[in-house]
Amino acid sequence: MAGLTSATAPEQMGVWKVYVYAFDGHGNAGIEQRSFRVVPPAVAGTNVAIGRPTTASTSQTGGDGGPFTPGRATDGGFTSRWAGEWADAQWIQVDLGVTVPIRYVQLGWEGAYGRAYRIETSDDGSTWSSAYSTTSGDGGFDGIGLTASARYVRVNLTRRGTAYGYSLWEFGVYR
Repeated sequence: MAGLTSATAPEQMGVWKVYVYAFDGHGNAGIEQRSFRVVPPAVAGTNVAIGRPTTASTSQTGGDGGPFTPGRATDGGFTSRWAGEWADAQWIQVDLGVTVPIRYVQLGWEGAYGRAYRIETSDDGSTWSSAYSTTSGDGGFDGIGLTASARYVRVNLTRRGTAYGYSLWEFGVYR
């Protein structure tokens, strides 16, 4: 008897393997495996954060692949990352240079993600407005639709999802 099954791919980037074992009830088995790659979801528009000055409350200076400086989260690639120290209250922000319309923010989390955080915007880098808030972040990729205009965009991280610090492969701001 033929059967169908389904699986949900993980949101974490990388190459994954699926193994399928099929048994016919007569002692025979078939095994098949396939690899697939999880890549960041495509976002329409222009990522105006690429290469812009990026700062953070902290960053990890050591570790395999370190230092994990803030600019690595706005370099336009998913092969380097920013990582903050192992504490809940952290932030990372990007200066877009001029006030621009913002319609979308994409956060590409490494394994250490934010459970609770706010996306905040500012025209002067001092006075902030909350544009989005969550207390149920689950890592992977977060896509946040916004209707805002700002020069500065900050991710204000208030609670970690793991025992480690926060870590972003990419912090994209799209117009």
